Amino acid sequence: MIDTHAHINHERLESFLPEIINSLNEKKLKCIICPSYDKKSANKALEFSQKYEKVFGALAIHPTESQFYDEEFEHFLTKNLSDKKIVALGEYGLDYHFLPFDKDTQIEVFLKQLNIAKKQKIQSIFHVRDAFDDFLPLLKQNLGGFCGGVVHCYDSSLENAKKILDLGLMISFTGILTFKQREELREVFKYVPNDRFMLETDSPYLAPVPFRGQVCIPMMVEEVYKLSATLKNLKIEELKELLEKNAKTFFKKLVI
Repeated sequence: MIDTHAHINHERLESFLPEIINSLNEKKLKCIICPSYDKKSANKALEFSQKYEKVFGALAIHPTESQFYDEEFEHFLTKNLSDKKIVALGEYGLDYHFLPFDKDTQIEVFLKQLNIAKKQKIQSIFHVRDAFDDFLPLLKQNLGGFCGGVVHCYDSSLENAKKILDLGLMISFTGILTFKQREELREVFKYVPNDRFMLETDSPYLAPVPFRGQVCIPMMVEEVYKLSATLKNLKIEELKELLEKNAKTFFKKLVI
């Protein structure tokens, strides 16, 4: 199995790191993609990707950290995105969930990082929360030179999913699929074509059933795989092969 989005660079997973790396060494997981969300986590994503063979990184500033984006971090991005173990620019995007938020700064930093992804010819991991009305038109207006993106941790409507797919993006789903009374999201998942989705944990958050309330670790992605195989009417081994193909097709530098 592959966990395409796990923040093993997060302080809440520090004590779990030996267990997580052991799961990779024992081939319980094939690889982990570790995105950043601020300056500290970006350095850790780079460090872990270089230290651990089966960990790959992604570098960016999360929209809720947009105020900390500066020339120094921009230089860090342009310098390190060419590293062979850094497979994407991420996670970045727009997040209007928590008040107050600085919409103008978020949009400015989103577009700056998008332009870097285009210049570096690298794929993007997008975080979009309560902001699709701005995100979708902005991306549509700036598709020239774009090398592909995935909207991670999807938890929105079928209408937005259709618009995302129309823009050529991938959609990634988490343990939210396993939560009770999420039939609508499961219907969205079934609608997404088999070559356009990925699965993730978003560790240390969103532990899937039956682990809800616990710190989420990448190995829990198995529960997301199990439900997804049922929803897609696939055998678990078929799903594993499909998702490995999807990840390799999307993340151009992913070698596993």
